[in-house]
Amino acid sequence: MPVFSDVLIENSMKRVRRHLLIQDMDSAVKEAKDYIEKYPDSLELQTVYLEALCQKGEEVEAFEQFSSLWKKEQDKVDHRLVSEWLAWGVLSKGEESALPMVRLYSLLGAAFTQDARALPILLKELRGTNAFLRSLAVKLSLNYGDEPLQRELLRLLKEETVWFVRLEVIRAVGVLRIKQAKKTVQDIVANPRTLAEEKASAILALVNMYDKVSKEELSQLLSSNRAGLRHLGSELIAHFNCNEEAFRLIPLLQDDSPDVRISAMSALGLLRISSLEGRSTLSYIQKNLDSSSPSIAITAGWLATVLGCEEGKCTLKKWVEQDIVGPKRLAAAAIRAAGLLGFSLASEILQKEEDLYTKVNLAMGLIEQRKDVALASDVLFAAFSSSDESLWMWDQEECPLFRSLAPSTVGYIEQIPRYPQVVDQLTRLEILSYLSIIKHPKALEAVKGFLRNQDWGVTGVAAATLLQEGGDDALQLIEQLLIDPEEKIRIQAALILAMLGNDPKSTKVLMESYGKADRDMKIHILEALGHIKDPSVVPFLLDVLKEPFQSVRVVAASALIHYLYQ
Repeated sequence: MPVFSDVLIENSMKRVRRHLLIQDMDSAVKEAKDYIEKYPDSLELQTVYLEALCQKGEEVEAFEQFSSLWKKEQDKVDHRLVSEWLAWGVLSKGEESALPMVRLYSLLGAAFTQDARALPILLKELRGTNAFLRSLAVKLSLNYGDEPLQRELLRLLKEETVWFVRLEVIRAVGVLRIKQAKKTVQDIVANPRTLAEEKASAILALVNMYDKVSKEELSQLLSSNRAGLRHLGSELIAHFNCNEEAFRLIPLLQDDSPDVRISAMSALGLLRISSLEGRSTLSYIQKNLDSSSPSIAITAGWLATVLGCEEGKCTLKKWVEQDIVGPKRLAAAAIRAAGLLGFSLASEILQKEEDLYTKVNLAMGLIEQRKDVALASDVLFAAFSSSDESLWMWDQEECPLFRSLAPSTVGYIEQIPRYPQVVDQLTRLEILSYLSIIKHPKALEAVKGFLRNQDWGVTGVAAATLLQEGGDDALQLIEQLLIDPEEKIRIQAALILAMLGNDPKSTKVLMESYGKADRDMKIHILEALGHIKDPSVVPFLLDVLKEPFQSVRVVAASALIHYLYQ
C-alpha cells in the first residue's frame, strides 16, 4: 500500500509541475491543494504546493504555507531553494504593480539572477511605456544578449524617440555587437542633424561592432563627404592600432569639421605617431597649434606634448593662463592627460593658479603620476572643503579625450529625482577617492563631511565610485566610521562597506538601524544587505517579505535574490 501511495504522490507532483511548465498557475495551485488534502503528510506535495503559490504570486498564502512547512519539517526543507521561490513570488507579483518604483526593483531583482525567468520581465519593460524603466531594461539586457532581447533592441533602435533611452539602445547594440544594427547606426553617425552625444555613442558602438577594418573600407570612411563617417574612420585607426594606415589622417588634420580634426589628432596622439610620410607630425599640425578654436589648439598642444615637443607645452600654458575659464579648464585637463610629460607644467601652474576647477584638474593629474602629491592633495582637500555651493560635473563636450571638472550644467530629468545633485555627488566622490588613495591625513574628515551632508543615502554606484581605486586602504578608512557616535555617519559607512566591500562587519549596524529608518533609508539598507556575504541576512530579509508595504517587500526580495546568486 505505501508503495502504491508513493506512485500516486509522484504522479500528482508531475501533474502539478506540468501545469507550472505551461504557465497554468491556477490549475497548478488548485490541484496541489487537492492532492494535499488526500496526502497531508507528504513533504513533496507540501513543497510543490509552495512552489505553485510562489509562481502564481500568492504572497500571503505562500508565507502561510512556508511557515507551516518550516515548523513541521525544518530539517528536511531546502532552505535556499524555498527562499528563492518566495523571492521570485514577490518579484513576479511586483512586476504587475502600477507603481514604477515597485516594478523597478522587480526588474532589478529578476535581472540579478541571470535566469531565463528574467527574460519575460525584461521584454515587458522594453515594450513598456515608462521611459526610465525602458532605459534600465536596456542596460540590464547587456547581461543576457538572448535573441528575443536583441530583436527588441533592434526595434527600439529604429523606433525609440526618448533621447536618453535612445542613447542606451545605441550603446547596447554596440556592446552586444549586433551586426544587423550596423547600417542604422552608421546612418546616425552620418546624419548632420544628430546630436553630439548621440553621435559619440554611435561611433563607439560601431567601433565595438568591427572585428577588423579593411583598407578599402577605411579609405571609404576617411574620404566620405559625411563628417561623422570621417570621424569614425579616425576612431577605427586608433582602436585597431593601425599605425601603418596613420598617413591617411593627414588630410583630416585640416578638415573643415572641428570634430574630425580633433579625432584625427587624438588618434595620432594615442598611437604616438611622431612622423607621417617622412615629415614630423608637428609640421602637419602647426596651423592647429595657432588655431583660434580652443578645442583644436589645445588638442594640438596635447598631441605635440605627448610627442615630446616643447611647443606643445607652450601652447597649453598659453591657454591655461588665459582669463577665459572654459579654455583654461580644458587646457588643464589636457595637461593632466599628457601624463608624465605634462607633470612639470602642471606643478608650475598649480602653485600660482586661482581658479578652483583648473587647480583640481591639475592636482588630479599630479596625483595620478605620484608627483608633488602633498601639494596636489592639499588642493583637492581645500576644494572639497570650500564654501562654494556650486554643483560639479565632468565636462567632455569640447574634446572627448579630456575630462575636465566644471560647474554643472546638467539639467533636471523627470525620470531621476534630483538628477543634477546625483551627478554632483558622483563627481565629488571620485575626487574624494583620490584623498583615500594617497592616505591624506584629513581624508577621514573629508569622508565624514561628505556622508553627513547627504540627505538621500549613498547609492551602490556612488559607493563604487568612492572606492573603486582605493582598494583595501579605502575600505579600512570607511571601517573606522562604523563606530562613529553620529548615527547617520555609521549608517552611510555601513552602506558603503556592504555595497562595495561585501563586508559582514556592516550587518549589525544596518539591521539595528532598519526599524527606525524612514522608508527611503530602509530601501537603501535592504539593497545593501543583499550585497553582504553573511547568512544572517537571509532570515532578516525573509521577515521583511512579510511586511505590509509592497515596495519594501519587493526591495527585500531583490536583495534576497542578489544574496542567493552572488
